[in-house]
Order: sequence, then structure tokens, then C-alpha cells
Amino acid sequence: MATGKTKVLAVFDFDRTIIDYNSDDWVARLCPGGEPPDWLWEKYRQGLFMECVEELLEYLHDNGVSSEDILKYMTTVPYTDGMKDVLKFINNNKDVFDCIVMSGSNELFIEAALKADGIERTVISKVYTNVGYINEEGRMHVRSYHDKVCKCSADLCKGTLLPEYIRERAQKGVTYKKVVYVGDGANDLCPCKGLGSSDVVMPRKGYKLIDKIKEMETNPTVDNLKAKVIPWERGSEVLAV
Repeated sequence: MATGKTKVLAVFDFDRTIIDYNSDDWVARLCPGGEPPDWLWEKYRQGLFMECVEELLEYLHDNGVSSEDILKYMTTVPYTDGMKDVLKFINNNKDVFDCIVMSGSNELFIEAALKADGIERTVISKVYTNVGYINEEGRMHVRSYHDKVCKCSADLCKGTLLPEYIRERAQKGVTYKKVVYVGDGANDLCPCKGLGSSDVVMPRKGYKLIDKIKEMETNPTVDNLKAKVIPWERGSEVLAV
């Protein structure tokens, strides 16, 4: 039954936003010598992220690193300064906020990291990310959520998923007076383009999203974002919004 409730939707990227690292880079530290082979990173640089992570997981498996080792290591990844406080605040005010994660990582890495340090998993209503699973032999695998549906990413288009989630919630009687989008990467620009004047985009200082927004502002052939742009560096700045 429809509730007719109006809330604020908080949308977070995961890598370099909730956690202070790229999760793939963090797991790659488990490679012999602490670094993956050059041939793996070459594929990563080409934007074939899930293909690269799948090969990274195979490489780790072949070198004696188990799925349990990987998941345990993900529980040690540092959170971005102040971000735990942001999540706890949202969890304590769930009558006001809905919270979702949209990430180019994968569900196994994210779920492992979210179990750490007392963060209540219930704070996040939904996680949109790439598929992760462990097969019968105990080997971890990943695959893309999407199949190249948008030029923003070969694996997952957040610009497709965000309005989809908002429509789903509207069908259940929940509408949003404001969307606050917190991210860092180039693939975070796609969903931000669809936000309106009552919404807020928070690009992390020193990362690609804020550079992409500045490029738009200096390009007369491209429409600027309609949402208000507030850069951030620490979780305390997100809380202030």
C-alpha cells in the first residue's frame, strides 16, 4: 500500500567514497610481492574492469590466496575519514533518509567491507554493483552488472539505475524531495546529469568527477548540471549538507 512519504535519497559510490581506497587495488595487495603483474594492470587501464578483476582473482587463486583470505582482507580496508559517522547518522534517521550504494566494485567486496567496524548493514536499502560469487570449488568470480549499455562504463551504468530506483520507490508511495549524490569517479557523472535543481552533487576533491564537472562548465556546447555542486573531502562535509 502506498505510504505517501517524502524523504531524502542519499546515494553513495563505494570506492574512494565510503572506503578510502579502490577495492580492486586493496585486494591486489594480496598478490605475491604485494603487486599484480603488469599485464593485469594494462587491461585495467583499457577500462575492462570486471575482466581484469576476474583475472586478478584467478591469479590470486593460483597463488594460494583463498576466497576467505580475500573477504577477510576486505574487512580491513580503511573507511574515508568521517564516513562511518555519515552512515550512522543516516541509520539513526531512517524516517528522513533512504540510502543506496552504486558502485563499480562487486557485491562480495562491498558486503565484506560493510560488515566491519560496527556499521549497520540495514543503513543501505539497496546496493547496485557488479556480480560476485564463489563457486563449488571455493574460487571467487565476478561479472558485469550491465553489458556495455552506456559509454560511461563497460560494466555498470549508474545513470540507468538511479532513475530506475526512484521509479520503484514511487510505485511504493515514497518520493524524494532531494537527492544527494556523493562520489568521486568519472562514471559518477552519468547519474548526476539527470538530477534537478533541488538536488545536490558532491564530488570528492582531487578525483575525476570534480574534473569532469569543471570541464562541462567551461564547454559551451555542453549543458551544465542542474543540481547544486558541493565538493567534499571528509565525511563531516557530507554531514553538513
